[in-house]
Amino acid sequence: MTVRTLAFALMALGLVLLVLGWLTVSPAGFVGVTLIALGIALLWTRRTPRHGR
Repeated sequence: MTVRTLAFALMALGLVLLVLGWLTVSPAGFVGVTLIALGIALLWTRRTPRHGR
């Protein structure tokens, strides 16, 4: 599993938890927002390979 796959999986799970929390008024929505933010942070900060260094 690559970092990109993990980030997309976290964002998908976060979206599911966000919708679940919205429908049931449970704290799962806050966890969903946190997972989405973590996935975005992983995508934002992932390192690109540097050729020749």
